[in-house]
Amino acid sequence: MSVYKPKGKPHFHFDFQFRGKRYHGSTGCTSRRAAEAFERRERQQAALPVQARPEITLDEAASLYQDHAETLPSWPTIRYMLDALVDGLGPKRLLSEITQRDLQIYFARRRDERSNASVNREIENARSLWRRAKDARFEVGEMPTWGTLMLKVPKKPPRELDLKEEEGLFAELREDLADAVDFLLKSGWRRAEVLGLRWSDVKFPTRQAATRIKGGDTVMRPLTTTLIEIIARQPQAGPFVFTYVAQRTKPAFVDKRGRKHPARLAGERYPLTPTALRRPFAHAKDEAGISDFRIHDLRHTRGTRIVRATGSLAAAKEALKHKRIETTLRYAHVLDEDVRNALDASEQSRHSPDQVISEKRKA
Repeated sequence: MSVYKPKGKPHFHFDFQFRGKRYHGSTGCTSRRAAEAFERRERQQAALPVQARPEITLDEAASLYQDHAETLPSWPTIRYMLDALVDGLGPKRLLSEITQRDLQIYFARRRDERSNASVNREIENARSLWRRAKDARFEVGEMPTWGTLMLKVPKKPPRELDLKEEEGLFAELREDLADAVDFLLKSGWRRAEVLGLRWSDVKFPTRQAATRIKGGDTVMRPLTTTLIEIIARQPQAGPFVFTYVAQRTKPAFVDKRGRKHPARLAGERYPLTPTALRRPFAHAKDEAGISDFRIHDLRHTRGTRIVRATGSLAAAKEALKHKRIETTLRYAHVLDEDVRNALDASEQSRHSPDQVISEKRKA
């Protein structure tokens, strides 16, 4: 049987060839016996007469994936990545015709403007699109080897906004956006949670708000006095709490994928979106002289400050709604000062070598 367990992976994988075609992947099984049974079923499936599967274009596959992804809190970001993928590879290209080399070239171009971590998220999004099309029984050709496309992301402590940078950033931010950015910083919520917050989600009597976190779960988050004050002073210009003032008038239009975009009138308020926030935030950073800082780093700043103030990774995990403590451990570097103080204290509990030598000489 050709099953094996890759180093560091919990599940057995299978890898065999039949009639010149390679079949490989994870069995999803942690025991060898179950993995071997899984592989036997794959071999039996491969031996069945081949039935032609319908072809699907990249644009059609993106629409198919949208049916699933648009219910997720991160849909605005996913949509942006889908649009870039479709435009970059061609909407009418068949998935079965897009090669590993095509994907390598495309994602190499994406590196020109983005960090490796951001490109990796786009690769993961593309992988989900391909798998969704395959599960729907469309012809996708040979599945790309997604692992080889992933880029190395150096591990480093989360970027923290210091107090001087914070003061400079808010001095340069547009007035209609400052409260939303302040809420991002003081809450530690993800951007999609903040921009997706509706008035109906806010429970003022109990000082709570219902939000949909990463993965689609809905949770009740506590609201501090400061967060309630920020929410309470927002103009009620629609169902969403945070809005922005359109800086110029734009006519309605239909994009390349047939989606309708309503008109925008200068001076009117509209729901705040990642696109509406991205450019003014970047401009404020540049004016304040802040480099290597993203909107998501506002969340990192809150996590770092929680750990520094409380010394508790568990408190930071709950506040940030991490599902795994391993994610919160990125903020453990803040506790280095406690370790340093403990080392200093332990050194003061005994004589230094120089003091011991000096005392022996005197004796």
